[in-house]
Amino acid sequence: MLKRLMTLVFIIIGASLGIFMVPEIMRIFNLKLHPLLMNTYVDGLLGIIVFMLLFYWLIDKVVALIVKGEGLLLKRNLMEIVFATLGMMMGLAIASMISLILVSIGFSLLRNTIPVILAVILGYLGFQVGLKKREEIQNVLPERLQGQKRKVNDSAKLLDTSAIIDGRILEIAKCGFLDGTIIVPQGVLDELQLIADSTDGLKRDKGQRGLDILEALRQSGHPVKIVPGHKEIREVDQLLVRMAAETKASVITTDYNLNKVCRVQGIKVLNVNDLSEAIKPVVQQGDQFKLLITKSGKEENQGVGYLEDGTMVVVDHAKQNIGEEHQVEVQSVLQTASGRIIFTKKVADK
Repeated sequence: MLKRLMTLVFIIIGASLGIFMVPEIMRIFNLKLHPLLMNTYVDGLLGIIVFMLLFYWLIDKVVALIVKGEGLLLKRNLMEIVFATLGMMMGLAIASMISLILVSIGFSLLRNTIPVILAVILGYLGFQVGLKKREEIQNVLPERLQGQKRKVNDSAKLLDTSAIIDGRILEIAKCGFLDGTIIVPQGVLDELQLIADSTDGLKRDKGQRGLDILEALRQSGHPVKIVPGHKEIREVDQLLVRMAAETKASVITTDYNLNKVCRVQGIKVLNVNDLSEAIKPVVQQGDQFKLLITKSGKEENQGVGYLEDGTMVVVDHAKQNIGEEHQVEVQSVLQTASGRIIFTKKVADK
């Protein structure tokens, strides 16, 4: 549909150029045509043919550019677009006033060229200022107009380092279960970078995974914003609690202790582990499934494996089977504050 629309635009441009330019070209080169051919319809048709032959290849590029611009706009919320448009209109208004002054001076270059340059530059600057200074502009508005801003803050989500490294937040966001903007304080990003630069291989892998998850989250289309936070607060948990209290935002985490602190302080907390528990299929005593035994357990002769969601499965008399996959049967399920542990025994394959 968009390609057809752009083709129609190109046809209109070609016809317009033909109507205005063909008579001028004929006059300049003193060309004579049959009287039946000397009319605007023929001029427009010639303009369409020539313009399409020369520039038809541009249609796909223009369509791709428009689609890209549409994608960038859809990633912004409505208020950002509104304020950016207002900023651009103010920039164009300033450019128009300056142009009037230049026209009165009378120089041809100032009259025809400078106004166009000013319109482009000031229009762009106005758009950027309106987009990036939206919150500051809202702060100077009357109190009754700031209610919408607070409502937006109420649906914002502060993202903790543990939830980023965990990775499940990416799929949750892609499925559309989160509303509002996901806010990543600079302190969280700094902590991720510190972990990624660690000399400990395991920590380094976790940090790099967290940075990859964060980048994928930003590319997913869900609104994600990185904010400075409070530079005087070094501890990330304190930073998240402070910012959540100030902005009325929720905190997304998998950290058990941060979860407790937030609840004590009356801050809404979204624990990914709680969500996982809520939607996890119930494993009951007697259920059987295949499990890869990856390491030894704390007790003698125990083997340990993990389900896809990270749930620990303890297998009796399986220490010698590390690295092997076996059919196991659930004997009991223990629910702890840090998660669920499933106790099983080996059984013969069905």
